[in-house]
Amino acid sequence: MAIATTTKKAVDILIVGAGVLGVSIAYWLTSLYDCKILLVDGESGVALHASKRNTGVIHRPYYLDPVTKKTFALSAGRSYPLWHDLAIRYRLPWRPSGTLEVANRREDIAVLERHMRWGRDNGIGDDDLELLDSTSVKSLEPEVNCAAALHSKTDVSVDFCMFTECVYGLALEKGLSFMGGLNLSSLAADADGMRVSFSGGGGLAGLKCGLLINAAGGGALEIAHLAGLAREYAALNFRGEYWVVDEPFASKVGRNVYVLPRHPQYPFLDPHFVVRWDGLRQIGPNAVMVAGPYVYRGLGFRSLNRFVYPPAWPKLRLLADPEFVSLVTGEWRSSLSKAAMCERVRMFIPGLNSKSLNSRGVAGVRSSLIGVEGFVPEAILVQDRSSVHVLNYNSPGATGAPAYSAGLVAKLREDGVLDGFRRKPYRPESMVWDFASAAGLA
Repeated sequence: MAIATTTKKAVDILIVGAGVLGVSIAYWLTSLYDCKILLVDGESGVALHASKRNTGVIHRPYYLDPVTKKTFALSAGRSYPLWHDLAIRYRLPWRPSGTLEVANRREDIAVLERHMRWGRDNGIGDDDLELLDSTSVKSLEPEVNCAAALHSKTDVSVDFCMFTECVYGLALEKGLSFMGGLNLSSLAADADGMRVSFSGGGGLAGLKCGLLINAAGGGALEIAHLAGLAREYAALNFRGEYWVVDEPFASKVGRNVYVLPRHPQYPFLDPHFVVRWDGLRQIGPNAVMVAGPYVYRGLGFRSLNRFVYPPAWPKLRLLADPEFVSLVTGEWRSSLSKAAMCERVRMFIPGLNSKSLNSRGVAGVRSSLIGVEGFVPEAILVQDRSSVHVLNYNSPGATGAPAYSAGLVAKLREDGVLDGFRRKPYRPESMVWDFASAAGLA
């Protein structure tokens, strides 16, 4: 029998967003608390947006400033063994690939040296990270041409969609409920929680929850605004597009190859060469500005209302920056032309020919938070008495999701936000991951 669209219910904790972050939060909460926990998403299943539309590379945090990006760096470092344990236990794809971060110019070698120091500060061992001269790079990857490179030997390629589905299954076993096809449309706080309304075809018009956790990725800021929070921030959306590299050239390069970004003050990368978990090779991405977080093709005219969604002044201030405008405008060239994309990669892999690029890879969208100082460098957390909102959770967010979500739960516990919910007895042997070590408590 179909569920009436006027159905209402009550839950203790509502998690909005069924990507890798929302699912990881759900896993920890269902492992640690004996209460009604509901995960909702606008899609019918889990991991159907950014958690699926990514390169699938688990990066070691050598390129993350341990000061300005401390949370992401710590989360990535702690999550690496957690993902590895999950892959071994459930036979998930785990392809050791390694990554070369290359400098095309000799004057950029200083940046590689700085990244080497960051890697050590972020806990990467000397055996896992090595600075190579051009001759040493050629001995590893004959097709790569550069002045020098930083070799991250233990980067791996995985399928984050499979990983998310696995963690989701574990959370279901521990009591999680899930409802898809629900788009949050309004929020109203009351004396003992939050009243939430939905639109969409999921069969649930609204509910009452004791705590709302917003992990909605590209849609998170809009939800925070509904709660009256983070109104000083706006978001811009950038689509990254890839081309598949065909044989016989594809297998000539065995590692991921990233070039140092030309504009490190902006939160996107120059095109790189990626080896996926199944052996598929791709080049990309660009950074095409689009009107919404789910605009995977075209311009997204139907989402233009999101582009003008208030506040407008952070966007207008950024769009008045000539360097930014020039960069964004130029990105369209490598979106429309595979030859243009190939030309950018040929700067460090000169043997690549556009004739090897005959099909497009999967595109993804990065939603970047901007405020009075410009782009926000890391994920931020905003909250009130009955809601918690994770904003700007971008790359390497999938890499760090297990530890970041554990740290979030630990913070909510420390702040007393979870005091009203009954705890389960803590039995580490019943958990795939150890909470204390993942959260940095051990």
